[in-house]
Amino acid sequence: MTIKSSSSGTTPRAVATCVEQMREYFSGNRKHFSVALEDYDVTSFQQEVWDALCTIPYGEVWTYGDVARAIKRPRAMRAVGNANNANPWPVIVPCHRVVASNHIGGYGAGGEKVKRFLLEIEGLDY
Repeated sequence: MTIKSSSSGTTPRAVATCVEQMREYFSGNRKHFSVALEDYDVTSFQQEVWDALCTIPYGEVWTYGDVARAIKRPRAMRAVGNANNANPWPVIVPCHRVVASNHIGGYGAGGEKVKRFLLEIEGLDY
């Protein structure tokens, strides 16, 4: 797939692959991403959280407490929320699949409306 850029010619292959996979996700035809993510300066805690997010199955939600327990830090629910908020790759690293125990929770990449939309794509009604 080649995507033309209006100012500089052809889009790099990695970007074109990501765009195509995102299109497939938003049309309901992709459940997993296989794009290379750029190195990003993160704490080891953030990396643990983001790795755990990538194990949450499509169409399923975990609570902040579930993620905290998955990384063996059962009292770190609030810190998990902060790590989610710092996630530079929303949708690909699916922080929208994490909810509070008694409500939908926040979503730094567009707010609650966007989070509900992404969960709806995955067949969830929140």
